[in-house]
Amino acid sequence: MTESPDVLGRRGYRRLRRAADTHRADLVVRLGAEVGLRPAEMCRLRTGDIEPDGDAYFLAVRADDGIARETYLPADVEHDVRKYARSNGRDAEEPLFDVSPRRLQMLVGEVATRAAEDHPELADVSSRDLRWRFAAALLDDGVPPHVVCALGGWERLDRLQPLVSEPDRTDVLAAVGGTGEGGTSPTLRRLAAVLADIGETVVGAGTGTEIEQTVCDRVAETEGFAFAWVAERTGDGFTRQATAGTEPETATAQLQRHETPLTAVVDDGTVRVVEDGGFVAVPIVRGDTVAGVLAVGTDAVDDATRDLLAALGAQIGHGLAAVQRKRLLLADTVTELTFECTDSHAVTVGLSTALGCTVELSGLVPVGGGSLLYYLTVEGASAGPVLSHLTDATDVSDARLIEDYGEGALLEVVVTDAPALALIERGGRVQELTVADGTATLVTELPGDTDVRPVVDAVVAAYPETTLAAKRETDRPVESETGFRDRLSDRLTDRQETVLRAAFHSGYFEWPRGSTAEELADSLDVSSPTLHNHLRRAQQKVLTAFFTDGPVEDSP
Repeated sequence: MTESPDVLGRRGYRRLRRAADTHRADLVVRLGAEVGLRPAEMCRLRTGDIEPDGDAYFLAVRADDGIARETYLPADVEHDVRKYARSNGRDAEEPLFDVSPRRLQMLVGEVATRAAEDHPELADVSSRDLRWRFAAALLDDGVPPHVVCALGGWERLDRLQPLVSEPDRTDVLAAVGGTGEGGTSPTLRRLAAVLADIGETVVGAGTGTEIEQTVCDRVAETEGFAFAWVAERTGDGFTRQATAGTEPETATAQLQRHETPLTAVVDDGTVRVVEDGGFVAVPIVRGDTVAGVLAVGTDAVDDATRDLLAALGAQIGHGLAAVQRKRLLLADTVTELTFECTDSHAVTVGLSTALGCTVELSGLVPVGGGSLLYYLTVEGASAGPVLSHLTDATDVSDARLIEDYGEGALLEVVVTDAPALALIERGGRVQELTVADGTATLVTELPGDTDVRPVVDAVVAAYPETTLAAKRETDRPVESETGFRDRLSDRLTDRQETVLRAAFHSGYFEWPRGSTAEELADSLDVSSPTLHNHLRRAQQKVLTAFFTDGPVEDSP
């Protein structure tokens, strides 16, 4: 694409959206980057131009002389369009925006200017760049060039094949909706609906069994699928957890008879057709491991069905991990594991070995993208060499000095791989991490009923010079979890808790401050206004829980 480069990228686009401070601004950005509309086309947009087609939506894009083209409208953007229309009193045949195309162009520029306060590379983003983000995202996802051309209203994309033919709705849904050569069959529509609904199941589920059984029930009732069952990996074998559409005994027999191909699914993490079993085995992915399999009763699947099933397996894994974390917060009994690690590939072990210093983890905050914020207290080495070593470390993406003690320091370190990360991804909570003479002692907690073998195996596989030094069952102090923290656990959002923890451990609340708001926002990869918003809401909830026994709610 030579006309305009994709200056945004997926991360840049997320940053740009965070800088949109009104519903209208965010919607304009989305219509450009996710629907491919020009500002003039946005000004002609009416909700009456939206037409549902099963689970999908299409938008008739208007020109001065009639309908110019039809494009695909993502369901969440369709929801935002209708929400904006309702809140602004727009009827079905009334233009959504009552401003000129030039004003919408300026609105995009204003959003880019705000985003550039934290990310200067976004300063010159324009409405044209939004449309190229739309095209680039589709091409990255494998959408054929001629479909991209038709959706975005281009005659051709430079460096790509010319427009071949006008795609019909089946072509569009096959490319954008992931329905493959089979078109928009009822089976795929229903399977896509299962995938969409599982998010709500994950949020409301109290147990992993509830998630697994709901998925099996929904899949088994989907046209084209005879049955479904879930089995979790336990040690060297499998344990059946939920079944629908077949007898539990039959599912157990299938599980035992086809253990070899199921083990292969766990090992390579790919969807496989078990030819002589009459089912498809789907990996249930949790973090970077496969925790089990979902068996779906069919032996005829195309690439699109495989992709949807793979996504469903990932959703199940995400839900199981979330339930396990919730159980850990509420459990009265936990399993405490103590690891000893001398593997120099671990960040803290490598630091201690290289500089002969001791390291202690004073705080830990999980952040997005599979990384952790470590707050490390180092003794026996000055700040300069410590920072230099961390900056050169493979598994560190950023490090900064919070306080210099002379022959020691307090640092904030963004770690992208570590034994602690492997544990947290499997529902563990790190209680203690100390390192001396190149040996790290890591103490973590897991829910009392957790099968610890897969957890230990995952840590040792990632860091071979690690051993399990101790394991014990212990009761959690009642007040620490069922008192104050229990009243907060379900009220703080994940983002609010992340910001609050990072602010606390980085010295933001101390005087003089160990970190400024700008430094904290940069570490968390958010804008300063977003940081202050999350921080204010989190503080309000904490103080309300401390001073009252009533419900903790967001302030307006």
